[in-house]
Amino acid sequence: MHEFLAWLEASSPAAILRQSAWLYPAANVVHVLALMGFFAAVAAMDFRLLHSRGLSGARGAVARLRPLAAVLLVVMALSGAALFLPEATHIGHNRFFLFKLVAIATALANVAMLEIALRRPGPTFPAILRVSAVASLALWLVVAALGRLIAYV
Repeated sequence: MHEFLAWLEASSPAAILRQSAWLYPAANVVHVLALMGFFAAVAAMDFRLLHSRGLSGARGAVARLRPLAAVLLVVMALSGAALFLPEATHIGHNRFFLFKLVAIATALANVAMLEIALRRPGPTFPAILRVSAVASLALWLVVAALGRLIAYV
């Protein structure tokens, strides 16, 4: 694993990011702004799910905001990669970074579970949607907190 991280850190994109006076800071700003927008979209969807009485309203709220959240998630992944590459050997062994990856995977699994639950036919609003909404809010906040903690270890 260390060899792979060292290879990433020695790559041309990593060198460009390290040598540029503005690319790394710009990636950091983009990452934070995308995180804010992403969490706002996720929170709006989750609060709508928490207060929804029927599946049609829940599906509509999620359908309207899902594309925005997806785009912002991709922007976060790309800007996060730009932040990771120049320090891959250090960050790759950081326990908060590793916990963050686990939290992201868990949050994305929760999204998949939510999508499956929203597609199921039925007139009633399943309790799993509320559980998923609360889990989503908590998990994405944990992801943001862990991301911030990476800088301190």
